Amino acid sequence: MGLEVSRLARNSADWHRLLELCALTSTLILDEEGVYDPASFNDRLLLSLKGTMSEAELHFLKARMRGGQLNKASRGDLKIGPPVGLVYLHDGTLALDPDAEVQAALCMVFTTFERLGSATRTVKFFLDEGILFPRRLRKGPHKGELMWAPPRHARILLSSEVRIWTPWAKRRTDPSLFCGFVGLERRSGLLQ
Repeated sequence: MGLEVSRLARNSADWHRLLELCALTSTLILDEEGVYDPASFNDRLLLSLKGTMSEAELHFLKARMRGGQLNKASRGDLKIGPPVGLVYLHDGTLALDPDAEVQAALCMVFTTFERLGSATRTVKFFLDEGILFPRRLRKGPHKGELMWAPPRHARILLSSEVRIWTPWAKRRTDPSLFCGFVGLERRSGLLQ
């Protein structure tokens, strides 16, 4: 016996496969409105309609949530987690992360990205050298704490775009004006 039709029906292809399987094995499906036998044409038709309605409901929920986000963004109230290297201050403005190791890691991303020319090569360099990359936890009991882990392509790509907001973007001719590798440690030893 299957329970909670609306939750199972949010993916039309999966839902119809489930109805077929239930019809073949003489399994009943029930919800708060009744008991259905997928082997019966009328019940199967009704279950198909319920599945279609559930899938549409999920679409409308997502559209409303997206609309809410866009509304907040248009008012300037939408806060999303900033990429590594930026933090929200108490007044809600964005600023460079005050942690020297984070700034050094970000600087290393900038210079490596510029030298190698791609995020993929930058990630490979970090992985080959065993260099860990920082990230701030966004939720849970340790929200805001710094964690070090192997870099991922998307995180490096986002970090390379942080240059737009940093003083380093204005000093591309001499990245050492912003980037000092002082304080950057590989978690397995001192970076050389």
